[in-house]
Amino acid sequence: MIPKDTMTVTEASTYLSMDVETLKRMAAERRIPALEQDGQWVFSKKSIDKWRTRSRA
Repeated sequence: MIPKDTMTVTEASTYLSMDVETLKRMAAERRIPALEQDGQWVFSKKSIDKWRTRSRA
């Protein structure tokens, strides 16, 4: 199931102020919450926000 608050890799990289390639690598390594759909990474804003909160703790 794909969340409603999805972002593309470009949108997520802008949101996180992170390089696209770094974000793709982190997604592939399962270091950041992401789903792969039709060969493209998809990110949930809610999941990213939770991940950021946990990462800062």
